[in-house]
Amino acid sequence: MKTICKCQPFFFSFPFLALSFFSIYTYSCAQEKPELNDALKNEVITIVADYMRQYYYDEDIGKNMAAYILDKNSKDNYDNFTDVNDFCKKLTSDLRDVCHDRHIFVFYSPEEAKEVAARNNLLPPDEIAQINKKTYEKARLRNFGFVKLEILDGNVGYIDLREFYNPSHAGSKAVHVMNFLSHTDAIIFDLRNNGGGSEKMVQLLSSYFFADDRVPLSSSYYRHNNEAVQSWTLPFVPGNKLTDVPVYILTSKRTFSAAEEFAYNMKHLKRATIVGERTKGGAHPVEVKIVKGNILTQISIGESFHPVTGTNWEAVGVQPHIEVSEKEAFGSAYLSALRHLRNTTTDPERKKGLSVVINNLE
Repeated sequence: MKTICKCQPFFFSFPFLALSFFSIYTYSCAQEKPELNDALKNEVITIVADYMRQYYYDEDIGKNMAAYILDKNSKDNYDNFTDVNDFCKKLTSDLRDVCHDRHIFVFYSPEEAKEVAARNNLLPPDEIAQINKKTYEKARLRNFGFVKLEILDGNVGYIDLREFYNPSHAGSKAVHVMNFLSHTDAIIFDLRNNGGGSEKMVQLLSSYFFADDRVPLSSSYYRHNNEAVQSWTLPFVPGNKLTDVPVYILTSKRTFSAAEEFAYNMKHLKRATIVGERTKGGAHPVEVKIVKGNILTQISIGESFHPVTGTNWEAVGVQPHIEVSEKEAFGSAYLSALRHLRNTTTDPERKKGLSVVINNLE
């Protein structure tokens, strides 16, 4: 299966996520900002326009984006920009004026450019090894996205997950987390501050909650190479599956991309209750490409489809079952879980204990 990353670019916090393929373009190791002269701006605009035409998942929109920024450039709309970050932000804004796609970015990042170049073997082997080591260390220092893990009163598991790191780095951590929670009676995933990441981590975590070996999670179509890719639950996961454990997923307006995919899949497969706010609305798989030197662009290269709904959450977000403010989401989900457990248990002592916890929270 092709590894596709649903994420935001480096400066929005995901510099470490593995992507499966990148274009090879001029790469520079210079850390200083480039001189933003007219020649560089013209070259960047031309390349970005070409990328949008060639790779954006919707051919017509890709062509329209390209035509829009080329037309603005011909009318000298970018002449006054002297700072590369301001220039990139303006290009991003102009592209989004056409596509309204929050996955679209043009951005400047020497660090991300190095990582892209390393993944494409554009650097010497020793430098690639050094970059990979640094990438792993940054992920480790963030505990691979798992910020908090707790067993709450009533035997309810709680996971504060901020990023979906690729299992190539975070797989053992995810397995540890799921095994730690393997004897809980309900689980709360807190994705209120999660901006996305690797679809493969979505696949891994989802696989713990379904009894069948092959449950379809999503499918994507890639126009540029006429390829369809499907994602299914894994036939095996280390540790116990939690097929009967109620799952609650907390969302906010910031919940984005792969985090939305996890919530959307679990919702429409009737495996989780979504609590909180409607999410941000970014559904399509992306690719990051080097444009020129340390200037990059992120492009939505595929269109996602869910096997149940036949569509996705692009631009509309994931609608919660229980819509409350993000501040109220945890309390609402926790009480819902406790009440469900109290209503379904046949153990009088267990029912009594749950009632005490509920009364203390109400």
